[in-house]
Amino acid sequence: MVQQRGSIKLTDLVGPLGVSEPTLRKDLTALENQGRLKRTHGGAVALEGATPAEPSAAPLENAGSSATFTAAAAPGLLGDIPFPAPVPEVRAESKERIARVCLEMIADDSSAFFDSGSTIAMMATLMERPANVLTNSVPIAPILADKPRIGHTLLGGQYRVLGECVTGPIAMMGLSQFTVDTAFISVVGLAKGGVTVADVSEADIKRAAIDSARRVVVPLEVTQVGSTGFCHLASLERINDIVTDAPHEDLKRWCAEAGVRLHVAL
Repeated sequence: MVQQRGSIKLTDLVGPLGVSEPTLRKDLTALENQGRLKRTHGGAVALEGATPAEPSAAPLENAGSSATFTAAAAPGLLGDIPFPAPVPEVRAESKERIARVCLEMIADDSSAFFDSGSTIAMMATLMERPANVLTNSVPIAPILADKPRIGHTLLGGQYRVLGECVTGPIAMMGLSQFTVDTAFISVVGLAKGGVTVADVSEADIKRAAIDSARRVVVPLEVTQVGSTGFCHLASLERINDIVTDAPHEDLKRWCAEAGVRLHVAL
C-alpha cells in the first residue's frame, strides 16, 4: 500500500492489522531503519527505488507476539514486508470496550496518569476530552501530542525496553511533583491478595502513581483474573475501580469484600 499510494497514515493500518498505534509507530520506525520507507508525522511515505523485502527477511520485533504475516494475510498493505501478527480481533475489541469505560471516568479539565500498557494506549488513541495527562509511557506521548485539547507531560528517567516506559529514581522524582485526579494502572494479574506486575522497577513507579492519585483505576481483561506476576503491587483495598470485559464471580466477590467498584464493559 505504501508503494502503491506513495504515502500512508497510521489510521489506515490500525483497522486492517488489528494492532495499536504505538506498535505501528515502532514497526514503521524499524522499516525506516531497513530503508523500506520514510517515517512522517502520523504515517510514512515510500522511498524511491525501495523494493519489497524477501519473504525470508527477519520479522520485526513485537513484544506482544513472535509470529509474523505477509501480504498474503493483509493484501497490499506493505508489499511483502513481514509484519507482526495482529492482536486477535476479540482481544482488540475487548480492550476498546474497557478503554471507553475508563475514559468516561475522566472529567473535563481534570488530570490523569496513564501507565504503560496496551489498553491504556487504546485509551490515549480514543481520548478526545480536554484534560491534562501525565505518563511514563513513551509510545503514549506522541499519541497525546497529536491531540491539541489534551495537555500532556512525559516523565523522564531510565527507559525500559520491554515495557516501553521510563522508570527509576529520575522518573520517581518527577512523578513526586504531581498530584492527579485519576491514575490508570495496568497490571499482569489480580487475585484475592491484590494486583501484581512483572517488573520491580515498574512496580515502584506504579506505586508512586497510586500514591499521587485521588482515584485509582485498574483496566483488566477477565483472563487476567486469578493470574499473578512476579511483584506484588497493591492490595485490592488500595484500588477504587476495576474495569473488565466480562462478568467473573470471584472478581465480583473480591471487589465487594474490598469495597472496590467493579465495572463490566459489555
